[in-house]
Amino acid sequence: MSRWLPAWLAGYRRDWLGGDVSAALVVTLLLIPQGLAYALLAGLPAQTGLYASVVPLFIYALVGKSHAQSVGPMAVTSLLTAATLARLAPAGPADTLALAAWLALLSGAMLVLLGALRFGFLADFLSAPVLAGFTSASALLIVLSQLVPLAGGHGGGSTLTTLLPALWRAFASARPVALAFGLATLAWLWLARRYLAGALIRCGVAASLARLAAKAAPVLAVLGAMLAVPVLQLTHDLPLVGAVPAGLPQPHWPALAARLPELVLPAFFIALVNYVQSLSVVQWLAAQRGEPVDPDRELLALGLCNVGAGLFTGLPVTGGLSRSVINAEAGAQTQLASLITAGLMLVVMVWASAALAWLPLSVLAATIVIAVGSMVDFAALRRAWRVDRADAAGFIATFVAVLLLGVDTGIVAGVLLSLGSWLARAGRPHIVELGRLPGSEHFRNVRRYSVETRPQVVVVRVDESLFFANARRVEEALWARLAERPHARRLVLVMSAVNRVDATALAMLERLDTALAAHGVELSLAEVKGPVLAVLERGGLAARFAGRLHLTTLQAWRAGHVEAGDYVI
Repeated sequence: MSRWLPAWLAGYRRDWLGGDVSAALVVTLLLIPQGLAYALLAGLPAQTGLYASVVPLFIYALVGKSHAQSVGPMAVTSLLTAATLARLAPAGPADTLALAAWLALLSGAMLVLLGALRFGFLADFLSAPVLAGFTSASALLIVLSQLVPLAGGHGGGSTLTTLLPALWRAFASARPVALAFGLATLAWLWLARRYLAGALIRCGVAASLARLAAKAAPVLAVLGAMLAVPVLQLTHDLPLVGAVPAGLPQPHWPALAARLPELVLPAFFIALVNYVQSLSVVQWLAAQRGEPVDPDRELLALGLCNVGAGLFTGLPVTGGLSRSVINAEAGAQTQLASLITAGLMLVVMVWASAALAWLPLSVLAATIVIAVGSMVDFAALRRAWRVDRADAAGFIATFVAVLLLGVDTGIVAGVLLSLGSWLARAGRPHIVELGRLPGSEHFRNVRRYSVETRPQVVVVRVDESLFFANARRVEEALWARLAERPHARRLVLVMSAVNRVDATALAMLERLDTALAAHGVELSLAEVKGPVLAVLERGGLAARFAGRLHLTTLQAWRAGHVEAGDYVI
């Protein structure tokens, strides 16, 4: 029986229970306002965020491997959902809910399929600088979009060109009470983040508890605002969340199947971003405990979480870094904390949802601004600028594309930039001429070391696999090297850095060998790896180069020319 149970449940220890319960209480208090806020950010009814916060917690607890991963609505995912919904311009609220549910279902199905096929490597399609540019620009758009409700306004946009006019209109006609609540919440959250933990520690509070209290500051802001609105009779002076339907989320198969083709591409990029974000959270949590990570299992778990969210009229979900870190720091030892959190969420939805109606939208907006503002980070750009200007260009291009064209177009641009940057680099491989370090078997760059060369032998190393994107350039570079050495009678191509060759590269080698032979130059290959040699054999080139395939560069360099003091391999 125990083999059918999650590993954490089969080996559960009683001394873990206190930490799991305390973590569940803290995360529940955070998840309620976050769920409401991120649903509104996606352009959906507030209760949608609560529905999407419950079912994924149950599913991940049974399928996922991380001890503290907390799956639910997140800022960037909500912004991607909002951009997709705005572009499709549905006819009414029912259509909007159905489209959001289909986004969750489709992205979840894609993740499940990729997990079953063990395609966890797809997370590598987004390079770190491109992902950082996408995240920073998305965070900036989220902050700007939330300044509108913070001032008591409505509307907004999904790009910088539409947000700035909406922001101008919102502050030109700002509602004083809403703005006061929003600014007061911003000030409290900023001060709490910066000074509260230190102040509590100086008052004798344990450091871990003080840091947890500082991160739970949004809960106090939300509770304080919900109490202030009825007490001060401000229901007509500022926009509120309004009535949140009581009751449990019900399974429902969304309509609008005819519009599925329009959702496939957005769902794929939502799935990709969600997986990258969730996997980064899992890796961080695992590193703290020295545990392994199974990317394919995380793909499967996250996919099932999204399918569950879609079936219960939710929106796409992913693992949240801040919430998962708080879950871990509050004492979560296993996924029992998430199960308890889900249970407490259900209690709130059934018996306490009426109280959420008093929550000011400006307060929710302020919590999002503070939570997301720290994601606008240009440290990756500075590091990329120092290391590789191409990576820096990828950051900048993705950042600008997201701001001006929207997050959905921006993520497409990011993926294309990542792949394009890789192809560009692979298409311009590092090609160097080598010489022998005197008295040794080692060969190094003739421009960097004092080495021995022979006038009739040119030794060249290509530091890249040979394939369609660089075959022509490599061929041109080899001819250029030979043009500088008119007395050369042998060209040795060192393939120690070549991990694969394709049909285009094989055709290039065959063509080059024929042309060189016509000019009286012999082409030899050295240090060919086993997988590459297997391709040469299948392509018929191994037989063609018989006697000219050398185990080492030294052997190829000395072929037919033995000097005094040399030894034969």
